Order: sequence, then structure tokens, then C-alpha cells
Amino acid sequence: MKQGLLAALVMLALSAAAVWLNLKRADSLASLKIDWTLAPRVLPAVQVEPPAIRTLTATISAPGVVEAIEEAQIASQVIGRVVKVAVKEGDRVAQGDLLVKLDPADAQARLDSATARQNALHAAIDQAKADLEKARRDLERLRDLSTRRASSSTEMADALSMQAKMSAALERARHELTESDAAIREAREYLERTEIKAPIPGVVANLDVEVGEVVIAGTTNLPGTVLMSIVDLERMRIRAEVDETDIVRARPGQIARVYLQADPDHPIPGVVDRIAPKGTKTGDVVTFQTLIDLPSPSALTRAAMTTTVEIEVETAENVLSVPIQAVVHRRRKDLPDTPEVRAWAARDAARTRSRRSYQPEETRYVKVVFLHDPATGTVHARPVETGVSNERYVQILDGLTAEDRVVVGPFRALDELKDGDAVTLEPHTASPGEESPPPSSDPVPHPNTPTPPPSPPAIASSSK
Repeated sequence: MKQGLLAALVMLALSAAAVWLNLKRADSLASLKIDWTLAPRVLPAVQVEPPAIRTLTATISAPGVVEAIEEAQIASQVIGRVVKVAVKEGDRVAQGDLLVKLDPADAQARLDSATARQNALHAAIDQAKADLEKARRDLERLRDLSTRRASSSTEMADALSMQAKMSAALERARHELTESDAAIREAREYLERTEIKAPIPGVVANLDVEVGEVVIAGTTNLPGTVLMSIVDLERMRIRAEVDETDIVRARPGQIARVYLQADPDHPIPGVVDRIAPKGTKTGDVVTFQTLIDLPSPSALTRAAMTTTVEIEVETAENVLSVPIQAVVHRRRKDLPDTPEVRAWAARDAARTRSRRSYQPEETRYVKVVFLHDPATGTVHARPVETGVSNERYVQILDGLTAEDRVVVGPFRALDELKDGDAVTLEPHTASPGEESPPPSSDPVPHPNTPTPPPSPPAIASSSK
């Protein structure tokens, strides 16, 4: 009985202790306070500089391959066995130099046969002339006898026939001699073709023949044996593949710069020569072959080298310009209703009517630059019209003056700026009349790179 009562008391005490501990914990949680106040906003630091007068040249780029303007594939025109190869890979040859010699025995025999036939025909002609002369004498004799009634009409007819026969035989021999002359010319040319000579001056490349090999001449259905190539390295050009979006700006005569993959630091001057009238489609990409002449090719230039070509398509001299990253795009609805924005809207409405575009005005993008107001420390968006641009600067046709202070970087700050934002200036920011600051070290991300999400609000530590 006493043991049961003792156990009940112990259980009661444990329950009371548990209740007391829970009440104490509840009081502690009630004292916890969370500070939901947002962390103070850090003003973006920007770089500012005035527009400057520059000469800008717009270019288009395209991949290309070096090729020789004159390149000859050397093949044999006759069948024969190679008895001599007179050149080596890389040898420089002049026009008419011997490259390969074939066995001339068969060609010489053909020439000798044609010559013998020609000699036989000369003898046949001499014989035909003698026969014709005899027939004429016989005819004259019979005519004389006929006047004295000493010959019959049959003898006279036979004499006339014999004269005509001898005359035809002589004419046939002469035609055969003409045919023989042609055969001799052909045999002589066949013999000459056993010596394969350089058709153009240049350098031997792709040599693929050895002594003892038998080469064949090409026919309609059977390509001949290609022995080597002769490449004129003094006259080179680039065959570039220009994209269809850029080809409308390319013209013959435009200046080009060629960068070899083997020597990208030293561009080679070139001139656009010809542009293909029809494009080539590879997959979903359409390109146009563009030939670019190299008046003074580099000593490193070799046929089939890979290059990058830059073609100067437009130049604007002494124009107002800003760094290209300073021009950004904003939706019309995100811009204030300022006179500059209203002027842009009027110009855009006229362009829209000409293009018959039905996109709502508020959703259209506007090219703007942000101007810094040193009095308030804020920036304001101003629409601009742009012109010629290169990889660093863009021409400003309308919207800026030389005294404006334009925000030119860094890119991340420009990407997030809004009209009216307060900013701070980075060190070395140029004022009007000063030299432009060095470019921002903040890298320019790819257009498809997503903007990182904002950091969550900070939560203050709890206080007891």
C-alpha cells in the first residue's frame, strides 16, 4: 500500500516538473522579436563621361578560306608510263618548265607512221599527175586522128573517160595528203604531250606521281590522273561566306581586313572583288560567297588557310558618339512622360505607319541613354537616335549634346537603372572636356544571360 502511494507521488512530481518547463519555454519564445525592416538600399556606382567626336567605321565579319586566284590541276592528256618527274613538292616553276615526262616510244611510232604515209601520198600524187598527163596526150592524139577520120567515136569516148579518171585520182590523192598532214600534226602533238609542262608560274603542290606509274587521260565518264597542282602564291584571294543579314551592306570595292588564324595580330589588307548573286543554304543558314582580293598577301599566307574577314561597310567621320554599352533599351511604359519621350513617340508613330506595325506603343522598346544630374545625384533616361557603330562606340544622330553627362558603365548597373534612380559616381569619372575613363572591368554578359535574382531581405538576430 505504501509502495503504491510512493509511486503515485513520484509520477505527480514528474508531471509538475514537465508543466513548469513548458511554461518557462513559452515565456522564452514570447520574448523573441523579429525585425522585418529591409536592409538599406545600396546606391549603384556608375561611370559617367560626356559624348565625344570620333570617326566610326562599321564592319561586318565572316569566315573565309585562302585560295589562289590561279591554280592549275596538272593531269596527263595521253596514256603513258612515267619515265621522269622533274620537280619536287614546293618547287617554284616558270610557265613552260618540264614537270613530268612520259615514255615517248608509242607517240614516236605514231608520228613515224603518219610521216611514212605522207611520203607515200606525195609519191601517189606524182604518179597521178603523170597518169593524167598521159591521158591528156592520148586524148589530143585521138582528136588529131579524128579530124582525119582515123579514129572511131568509141576510142574518143574512152580517152575522155581515162582523162576524167586520172584527174579524179589526182584529186583524191591530194585530199588524202591533206588528211595525212592533219594526222602528222596530231601525232606530233601527241608526242609533245608526253612532256607535261607548267601552264602557269607558281609553286608545286599536292605532288602525287612517281617514276614507273602509268597515267591515263580523262574522258567523259572517267577522270584522268591528277599528278600535281601548280599554285600561284603571288596572287591570292579569300573566299568568304557572308551571312544573308549582312550581305545587303557589302559592295564590290569596299576595304577589307583579313585575319589569319595563324597570325591574328597582323591583318592583311584586301578589297571586295565579287559577290555571288545566289546564296548557299546549309541547314537553316544562308550565306553568300564573297571574293576578296589580297593585293599584298603576307609571307605566311598559304592556300586553304582559315581566316576571319572584316569588311568596312560604312564610315562616319567626326560624329558625336558614346560607348556602345551606354545605349540600352527600355519599354515605353517604363519611361516618364517627358518632352523627349513624347518626341520619340511622334517619330515612332510615323515609322509605325510606314511599316504597318500593330504593336502597342506602350510595349515597344526605346533606345535610351541615362544622363547624370550632378545637382540631384540621380539619372534620367533620354531617347536617342543611333547611326554607325563599331565594336566600341555608336554614333548619336539625335538626343544628346557634347555637354551631357552620360552613364557608360558598368554594364550590370546600366541593366538595372531606372529613370530617377539615385546613383554614386565611381572614381576617375570624366567631366566635360576631360579624357574618357578606361573601360569598366565589369564584363558584358551575353544577351541571353539571365539577371540574378535580388537578395532576400535580411532578418535581424533575435533578442532575449
